[in-house]
Amino acid sequence: MRRIVHVEREKGGLAATWSDGTTSFWPAIWLRDQCACPQCRHPSGQRLFEIGELPEHPQIERATTEADSAVRVVWREQGHVSTYPASLLYEANWRPKRSNSISLWGAELAKLPEGDWSAVARDAAAELAWLEAYHRHGFALLRNVPLRPGMVAEVGDRIGFVRITNYGRLFDVISVPDPNNLANTALGLGVHSDNPYRDPTPGVQLLHCLVCEAPGGDSILVDGFAAAEQLRAEAPEQFALLTRVPASFRFADKDADLQARRPLISLDVEGEIEAIHFNNRSFTGINGPVELVEPWYAAYRNFARILKQPVRELAFRLAPGDLLVMQNERALHGRTAFDANLGRRHLQGCYVDKDGLESRMRVLRRQASEAQQAAE
Repeated sequence: MRRIVHVEREKGGLAATWSDGTTSFWPAIWLRDQCACPQCRHPSGQRLFEIGELPEHPQIERATTEADSAVRVVWREQGHVSTYPASLLYEANWRPKRSNSISLWGAELAKLPEGDWSAVARDAAAELAWLEAYHRHGFALLRNVPLRPGMVAEVGDRIGFVRITNYGRLFDVISVPDPNNLANTALGLGVHSDNPYRDPTPGVQLLHCLVCEAPGGDSILVDGFAAAEQLRAEAPEQFALLTRVPASFRFADKDADLQARRPLISLDVEGEIEAIHFNNRSFTGINGPVELVEPWYAAYRNFARILKQPVRELAFRLAPGDLLVMQNERALHGRTAFDANLGRRHLQGCYVDKDGLESRMRVLRRQASEAQQAAE
């Protein structure tokens, strides 16, 4: 971690020089709002004041660095004193784009991100390494998960919070007569994100292989972010259209009628891709000016073409005991057809909210950092 070696007041805030020679600036209103003194924060970390109670333009009287590189600020208003750890100021100043922390991939990915369930379940370091790999790639495998029905939800509860839907706490992926979903047939399925008709869309999907006797049924994954970046590079106007005009999705059976509207490609405020919603089976149309319908469909078809390119498709076969965890809005998944007459194929799945896995990863990072500091 870099250290702060010098701070000084500047108009509207505070400037600092770090030990590596780089500089930072923090607006005064942001600093005042971040004060964590007992007057301003409850021991839980939650604020004890309303934003309207702060001065509109807080004034810094003086600022100094302390021995541990924290910054101490005295405010002109009531002589209030705030202390800011260098780690807080560093995080606020250094905000890398998310693309710097992920790895785009295609069919060339030789080594699948994976971990062993017994190690992940007992060793925090192994669990963190596995979650970091999952974060980078948008998916990861867990090997040797016990072949016990319901185990997928146990793993889901370990790494996050299982989300109950109209399909239940967990669901079976098995060929059945008169299914209400094509997943419960033996047909091949093109790559897709699950449940784009739900608001919010499930962030993470888990699929646990219990039986895989039938010929076929290989899993196919495509990095939706990589495919969208290819579309942005090759056809920027089409890319922009798919980020602006929302598509409509729907799932309906006798017990549910779920509908949602969202762009096929969603961007964050910095223009980074943050979600892909692609599901031909539940797509119902677009809501936009009639003159955009044909251009939008041209963009839709082109994106679908990219998603089906052999260089994009990562194919592998799940074995009994394998559990696949996917970022539902990034790692699009599908399968090849299988012959249910020649053997059984049984997977169990569940959904976990995205923030649960991210929370678990942050907690493990914090615990590892605290353990390292204690050892030093």
